[in-house]
Amino acid sequence: MWSALFAALLFAQAPVNFPIKSIRVEGSLLFSQEKLVQATGLKIGDPGTPDRFEAAKDRLIQSNAFGSVGYRYEPSSDGRGYAVTYEVADIEQLYPFRFERLQADDHALRAHLKQRFPLFEDRIPGSRELMDRYREAISAFLNNAPITARLTGDRPDQLYIMFHPSGTPPVVAEVDFRGNDVIPTTVLQLAIHGVAVGIEYRESRFRELLGTSVRPLYEARGRVAVDFPKIQAEPVSSVKGLKITVDVVEGPTYSFGHITVEGTHTLNEELVNVAGLKEDDLANFDQVREAQQRIHLAMRRNGYMKVASSFERKLDDRKKTVDLTFHVTPGPEYRFGKLFIKGLDLHAEHEMRRIWGMQADQLFNADYPDFFLNRLREDQILENLGENTRSRLAVDEKTLKVDVTLEFAPEPPQEKKRPGQPD
Repeated sequence: MWSALFAALLFAQAPVNFPIKSIRVEGSLLFSQEKLVQATGLKIGDPGTPDRFEAAKDRLIQSNAFGSVGYRYEPSSDGRGYAVTYEVADIEQLYPFRFERLQADDHALRAHLKQRFPLFEDRIPGSRELMDRYREAISAFLNNAPITARLTGDRPDQLYIMFHPSGTPPVVAEVDFRGNDVIPTTVLQLAIHGVAVGIEYRESRFRELLGTSVRPLYEARGRVAVDFPKIQAEPVSSVKGLKITVDVVEGPTYSFGHITVEGTHTLNEELVNVAGLKEDDLANFDQVREAQQRIHLAMRRNGYMKVASSFERKLDDRKKTVDLTFHVTPGPEYRFGKLFIKGLDLHAEHEMRRIWGMQADQLFNADYPDFFLNRLREDQILENLGENTRSRLAVDEKTLKVDVTLEFAPEPPQEKKRPGQPD
């Protein structure tokens, strides 16, 4: 009431314009107060008029950074001007962005956009209006080169906004390597061609493919510091596509350093032995992944059906060693519930229950059911156990019990060969 009356009195005293004494923007968790005030276009000392307040609101709306914008104004603390407050709500869905194949330095482009747009950050809304505004600014920076902006992703759960030259995106036609010595070029090409040739070229995605297809070849040889510092893309005259040339710095050979396991409380030391990796051995990361699987199997034998793990490596460039830490998340502890048997007569079923070794409420060994069936085959305790003889597990997540069903099926009878019938 007082705010409206005060404003009416001030505006009624035209041509005197009372100044803006303070400006504040509330409601945003993404932007600093300095950038928010800058985005309004208002300055302390500007005349406080409804047109100016509305124009500032429009500028915030047109930034496309907010889901809603409102404002209020009231007398300043000294009673000689206005205190204006804008209320905004952030757009929650923001995306990272990338520049692909633009003829400019990334840092220069970012600096240009930050200068043009106060609310430009490392993550931006994916609205068409805002992407077009940034696209036009990039185009002007590149002497009006045609630019396209689109929401895309290398994976469905990793979307980003890409700014790139307009036109059909080029695809990878061939890949070459230079600087490699430990691994022949033909081996590297064989590893990358199957996943990269024919796909749309994006340097970020191509680097990911190098990481999943080529890097493991080096890490199996102890070259854990291998790097691909430069990737050059150039058109191929004979086909429609790009030739990608990858510079390789193979780096020195590393050995395993200290190996530890964390996260299991009582089993950590035992799992170090299960991993089977030795200090001073060649740091072969194929063996590291095999060790990780051995850890999983050991945990499943101790009742942990849903174990998960990761490993962390720490390079010592002076000693040329790699310290490894396996981080194990055991999950809940499961116990054996009941045994069910199908496909046997009462006598055979009784015998199976007699020799079955797992007791009710014992920590569940996930390997034991198949181990039990394999021993029956090896020791020929039951004849003609067919391939369809199997075990099935039923996990009760509420009780953390696992019931086992053994399904017995004999080998199908072989048809007798008649005299003169070919083999």
